[in-house]
Amino acid sequence: MSQITNIETVSVPSVGKLALAQNPGTFTPSGVTRAHKPGRKAEDGGYTETSVPATADLNIHLTPGIDVSALNNIKGEDVTIRLSDGTVHLMSRAWAEGVVPIGDGESKLKLVSNASEKM
Repeated sequence: MSQITNIETVSVPSVGKLALAQNPGTFTPSGVTRAHKPGRKAEDGGYTETSVPATADLNIHLTPGIDVSALNNIKGEDVTIRLSDGTVHLMSRAWAEGVVPIGDGESKLKLVSNASEKM
């Protein structure tokens, strides 16, 4: 049985390597969605494409020394996401969407980028 691919590390230049929780969350690379576009005849139909941004919905540990304000202020940064299968993705000019809540030592951080690329 093969190993399941998961997020290993996430690095943000202004913050450093994030302390990911046991279940690190999800990463969705940028891409396109396609919607059917009908034609007068079936063979005249086609599709339209809409771009979809890259997102990283992360579960993080709020360890001592973590500056929550710095997490909330992430914008225009090149975020590196390393997966357990060895692949690396770069989220160009990413920003934090929403505000990082403080709770029981764990929190959620959503990073968004218009484009991502596999390195």
